[in-house]
Order: sequence, then C-alpha cells, then structure tokens
Amino acid sequence: MAVNGIGGGSESVSQAAAPVVAKTGNNALNKDDFMKLLTAQLKNQDPNSPVDAKEMVTQLSQLTSVEKLQEMSTKLDMLTAATNSGAANSSASLIGKTVTGVADTAQLGATGPTKAAVNLKQDAANVKVSVVNSAGRVVAKLDLGALKAGAQEINWKGLEDSGDRAAQGIYTFQVSAKDANGTDVEASQSITGTVNGVFYENGKPELDVNGVRVPMGNLTSISQPAASIPTATK
Repeated sequence: MAVNGIGGGSESVSQAAAPVVAKTGNNALNKDDFMKLLTAQLKNQDPNSPVDAKEMVTQLSQLTSVEKLQEMSTKLDMLTAATNSGAANSSASLIGKTVTGVADTAQLGATGPTKAAVNLKQDAANVKVSVVNSAGRVVAKLDLGALKAGAQEINWKGLEDSGDRAAQGIYTFQVSAKDANGTDVEASQSITGTVNGVFYENGKPELDVNGVRVPMGNLTSISQPAASIPTATK
C-alpha cells in the first residue's frame, strides 16, 4: 500500500520495510517486524490524510496476536522438553522389569524356540500364523487350531517348513483367526519379557524387550521380576 510522504514525496510502506521482509523470508513476520512496519507507516503518512484509526487498531491487535503466539510456542517447547525428560526417566526405571506390550515380532536366538502371544476377542475355530523373516519371506506356517478368547501363546520352535533351523534374528508373526462360520476374529499380538535397555532414536522411548523394540506407549502391563529362591545348603 503506497502512502504520500510529507512535501509531496512518495514512498511505499512495503519499500520501507523491504529489508525486514527480505530478512525474515516467506513473509513470516515477528513482533519486531510488525512494529517496524507500523513505525514506517506513521512516519510516511500524509498529514492531510492520516492513517485510519481503525486500521491502526487492527495492526496493533495483529501485533498482540503474534506476541501471544510466540509466547505459546515457547511454552509448548518447554512443555515438550519437560515431557520428554520425564518419559526418559520413567523408561529408564523399567530396565530389569517384566513388561507386556503390543508387538507382532519376536527375536529368535541361535538355539531354542521363541514365544509371542495372540489376543483373541472371541473364541476362534481356526487360528493360523505365518512367520515372516526380515526380508519379507514366509519361512514357516503354524496351525494353532481352535483357541479360546483371550491371550494365547504362540510357540515357534525356530524351524522353517523345510525342517532347517531358521537364522537368528527378528521375525514377524502374521495371525489369521476365524470363527466356525469362517468370519474373521479380531486379534492383536503382544510380547512379554524383560526390559534390557531403552532407545531414544525416534524421539520417543522404545524398550528393548527380549531383543524386540517396543514403544513405551504400547505397554499393557509392568511387573517386578520374580524373586529368586535361595538354595538351601548343608
């Protein structure tokens, strides 16, 4: 918006404030920029046609809004930092405890089986599980038959369908559950184990549960490890 300067000269507010806009970029103005624009407008106004009072009030209200938004942003940043710090302290205290969390993966070691769990919303007449490796290949298919509603264990011996021992690593369990009529039964999966460590790489704490990363927000239960019973000696 152009305004006439004193003595017949002409200058635009946008030209006077050009360094400000160039400095901020993308027309993102802060409260100082608003004040500079307002000052430039008052300085270059035509005495015979001063700035409209309503327009000035509008500009001042915009300045106030910008200040409030900046204060809110600062407070949100502080709240986020405090929340992340609290989550970090809470997650670290879980190391060594037994937890159960929502997860569809499990780690297979060099020897022995691996376990997970499927939670059925209702009784299922037929439950099948596909074990998928990190490359996305199905290495084994498990037929669990009929299972009752609730948490049911998935116990994989670590053998591929070919009979060979599967390579150690992380495996995904894909569950298909159907009732007697062939209708899908709602199922979720979980893992239970000891928390061995905590990771913060993705912005939120993830727990190492038996070698599987489980987001802290996915936990469904936490318990103290069972106390060891001392052996009596003579």
